[in-house]
Order: sequence, then structure tokens, then C-alpha cells
Amino acid sequence: MNRSDSIARIGKALASVQAELGGLIAPDSTNPMYDNRYASLAIIIGSIRAVLNKFEIALVQAPVPGTVGAVVMETMLIHGPSGEYIGSYCEMPVETLDSHGVASAQTYARRYGLMALLGLAQGPDDDGNAANNAAVESSVLLSQGEPEPSEQRVSNGHRLASPEAILAEIENSDVERLVSAERWVNSAQLDAHLSARLKGAIAQRRRIIQRQQSQHA
Repeated sequence: MNRSDSIARIGKALASVQAELGGLIAPDSTNPMYDNRYASLAIIIGSIRAVLNKFEIALVQAPVPGTVGAVVMETMLIHGPSGEYIGSYCEMPVETLDSHGVASAQTYARRYGLMALLGLAQGPDDDGNAANNAAVESSVLLSQGEPEPSEQRVSNGHRLASPEAILAEIENSDVERLVSAERWVNSAQLDAHLSARLKGAIAQRRRIIQRQQSQHA
């Protein structure tokens, strides 16, 4: 942890912040490929900003140099009246070495670093498996019933829903969810034809998002 020589005053202010926040942030977003919910960066900052301001604590987050193939995010809390501060670093691997992969890793690192520094939790669900390539429990998987002849199974034994259902989720994904979808496809051990079809849909959706972003630039 990075900190000023004294943290007496910021420590007292943070105790008041934590008491007012209550320690829990309600999940507001769904990771479509992992069938779980998580608190987005926007909802976390929206939930804490007014309370931090009330106790005169500034929040600063910025990437710093670190390991190749990873993002290191520094989170700092600075107490205005005293100048005291505390900070920490959160390192997150970059799964795809492009702008989308870096942006996704930065978002995860900002979220986790901020919640850890403030001692917050987000309930029983989190999307850490998206960042760590953990076992897939996707919303496009069916966990009950016998498989139809045309259905596939992934390595954890769950049945896949129809390719159309998976494609529909990809076609409505934003940047962060698209990164999660790509990780899911790469880890789910699908047959070659379906894997190629889904990867093509992901690439097409990424091009659409890039065009939309360039039009609004």
C-alpha cells in the first residue's frame, strides 16, 4: 500500500465513508457469457462519489508502468484538508493485445482496486471469471434436460443453446461484453464450425462498434 507518513485524519474520514456506504454495492450489470451479475464501474463511482465528497476525499485512478501483457492501475484516495493519502495497485492481465482488451483490463482493475481500497463488496455475484478465464457458466448454456441430437456439450457437461441464441447475445454486446464473449468462445471447447461462426460474429460486431465510435468522434 502506498500511503502518507500519517493517515490519522484520512483514516477517520474513511471510517465515516465506510459507515455511510454500508460496505455493499448492488450488482447492476449482467455478464451474458457467464450467467452472473456484477457492479459496473459507473455504478460504483456513482454510489461513492457524493459520500467521498462529503468527507472531502478525492479519488484519483491512473495506469502506471508494470508487467508486460498486463495493466497496473493505481487508485489513490486523498484527504483534502490534511493532504494525507492512501493508495494501492491492482494488476490485471490483458487477454487480447488490442485497444478493446486493454480498455477491458483497465475497467476491471479500476473496479477491483477501488472496491478493495474502500473495503466494499458487491454481493454474491462477480465477473472476475471473465478476467481470469475461470470455468464457464454461461447464460447461453442449459443445465437441465437431455440433449437433442443437434445440440453440443462443452467441457463442463452443460448443453449449449442454439447457435442463434448465442449469436443474438453477441450481436447485442457492448465492448466489455464482447471481450467476455471472445474469452468464452476460446475456452468453451466448441466444435470447429461453431467456433469459427461465433468468432466471425464477434469480429463483425467489433467492426460495427468501431464504425459507430468513429462516427461519433
